[in-house]
Amino acid sequence: MDVIEAILARHSVRDFKSDPVKKETILKILEAAGRSPSSGNSQPWHIFVAGGKVMEKIRQSYLERFEKDVPGKPEMASTPPNQWPPALLARMEKQRDERNKLLGINIQDKAAMRANMAKGNKFFGAPVLLVLCMDRGLSEFSAYDLGLLSQTIMLAAQNFGLGSIVARGFINHPDILREELAIPDNVQIVIGIAIGYKDDKSIINTYRSSRRPVQEMATFKGL
Repeated sequence: MDVIEAILARHSVRDFKSDPVKKETILKILEAAGRSPSSGNSQPWHIFVAGGKVMEKIRQSYLERFEKDVPGKPEMASTPPNQWPPALLARMEKQRDERNKLLGINIQDKAAMRANMAKGNKFFGAPVLLVLCMDRGLSEFSAYDLGLLSQTIMLAAQNFGLGSIVARGFINHPDILREELAIPDNVQIVIGIAIGYKDDKSIINTYRSSRRPVQEMATFKGL
């Protein structure tokens, strides 16, 4: 699989098979991801990997909090989506509506909407979770570096026939992640990536979100 093929094939998987992923495969993915660029070659990342019984314990703890309506509180501060520019919100709403339509969910059906939300708190059934962290007190450039790392991880996973999805919701309960993965206090939890073999029989995995044309997202001068 060449790079362009991997980029075009990658998409957010929202239904994984329960099949385990070999540790050797995860190691190969992370070895490749370690080649990601970073500011001054600082390589500010540390990755905590959950699988097996640990992953199941995290999944169950997240689901219990969801059922009790315990709100999530990620460690990285961010601007609430409702304060984002209208064009960004419109694209997010379009994707949400398209996915709901595919699944036959009416946005007014609160029970169906909640059942669908629960899937995210189950990490969509993924057998492996990568929790990406960096030392506290670093600049926004280091957070950018972890974004580069995330993309490389997901493209490398694609090469090994694995699906992935990156989501802020995966780090909604940092206390659970810290306890189960022994994440020290001197590092900050930034983002989570779920990895596994996608279920090709699941209709949600047929969904592909649209992308803006190059003419809209780029401005050329002198070319």
